[in-house]
Amino acid sequence: MLNFLEGHLPLLAGSVLTVLLLSIQRTTRDPDLRDDLRGAVRMLLAFLVLRLVSRILPEATTPEGLYKFVHVGWMLTFAYGVIRAGVAFALKLVRMRSPVTTPKILRDVIDFTLYALATVPILQSQLNLDLAGLLATSAVLTVVIGLALQETLGNLFAGLSLQLDRPFEVGDFIRIGEHTGRVVHIGWRSIRIANFRREVITLPNSMVGKEHVKNFTQHREPVGIEMQVGVSLDAPPNQVKQALLDVAREIPQVLVQPPPLARTVAFTDSNAQYMIRVFLNDFAMSDTVKEELHTRLWYRLRREGLELPHAQRTVTLRREMGHRRRELADDTVRELLRQVDLFAPLGPEELERLRCEVVVRRFGRNERIIQEGDEGGTFYVVASGEVSVRAGTLQSEITRLGPGHYIGEMSLLTGERRAATVVALEDSVLLELDRPTFARLFSDYPGLARQLSALLAQRRTQLRAVAQASGGGPDHSPEAGRILGRLRALFGLTHE
Repeated sequence: MLNFLEGHLPLLAGSVLTVLLLSIQRTTRDPDLRDDLRGAVRMLLAFLVLRLVSRILPEATTPEGLYKFVHVGWMLTFAYGVIRAGVAFALKLVRMRSPVTTPKILRDVIDFTLYALATVPILQSQLNLDLAGLLATSAVLTVVIGLALQETLGNLFAGLSLQLDRPFEVGDFIRIGEHTGRVVHIGWRSIRIANFRREVITLPNSMVGKEHVKNFTQHREPVGIEMQVGVSLDAPPNQVKQALLDVAREIPQVLVQPPPLARTVAFTDSNAQYMIRVFLNDFAMSDTVKEELHTRLWYRLRREGLELPHAQRTVTLRREMGHRRRELADDTVRELLRQVDLFAPLGPEELERLRCEVVVRRFGRNERIIQEGDEGGTFYVVASGEVSVRAGTLQSEITRLGPGHYIGEMSLLTGERRAATVVALEDSVLLELDRPTFARLFSDYPGLARQLSALLAQRRTQLRAVAQASGGGPDHSPEAGRILGRLRALFGLTHE
């Protein structure tokens, strides 16, 4: 090897090898091979420069120290370049037989070990150094340096162990002790993770090796997250668990498979504890999903009359139960009902009775009020906020409705399934009436069914965008007659 380096062939061999490695580097699709070859090419380019300089420098007039430095330099860079290229191709062969990527820290250890083995004979021959004697006479210095580098060496070997075990890779979301974040760097001494606040935390490898590591994204499998909620002891467990599951299924980031899971966890002196577990494709969305779960759950439980109690507030909450649903003033409810054309035939006394039967429902932003295809037995009047009416497989928006508009009447009165999905665009308050209320109205007002059928037929025609001017009355409309027939069958009406 040394005799070869002393001759003139290294310059030619280095030039040919540099061109060959450059062409392979630019054509290969293996990113690891490309990075390894980039280092080899840099070494060989440095060799070519130093070799040419050594040919140009006159040995007689050049200072001996400078001449020796250039001479040793091109020998070392040539050896390092060949070693780096050889290791690169060897690791490429390993990757072709195994899908597991070789850890970077292991590649570095192999490189530096071979560099050291190549450096020793070159320095011994060119500088006449007795390295064995030097090492033998510096035992005390070696011990001192070893003690000083004890922590660094511990991090080095811990990092090597982590790379061999591969509990995580760059890009994985992990939890180490109290730190949770995405791995952004794995090095000789430490790893760095970026948490949800975009803070970059550096953790020594020796500390990481001693902690329990949780990997939330290994193999890119769905990851489960859990949250617990306390609900009043009076709330039926099955009702609470169903509400938890319904809320979870409405959140877009929650996977259908594996399905969400709700369980009763424990009963305490002040409440019952429930757990909801959902699965996500991306753990980075966990905080967002938990926040959405908590927010939507508040609205859902409030609509169903279920408390989220705290021990110190239990007495106050029970005292306010009688006023819990009083979210709108009576005059406001009365005026909203008067604006609904379906109730135009009703007199003041009947409107007042209807007002007493109204249930106020509050929906949060992005909550689903009505689901297309579901059975429907409720009718809503928008009291405040804004809702979006959507239909079709793509859930394209048809229209937006604000205070005074109503939804859900067709399904309630005819028994048909919901024809569209309705979603709250902002926090909205709606007035809810159910089917028994309309059954009573039809019983008290024999002609109301026919009038409502005509109104529903006109509304359906408008929604289908095929309305045509007609001189005939609503009683002669085939659509109105069909709706009236379904309405009579659903409510058991026999009168005209």
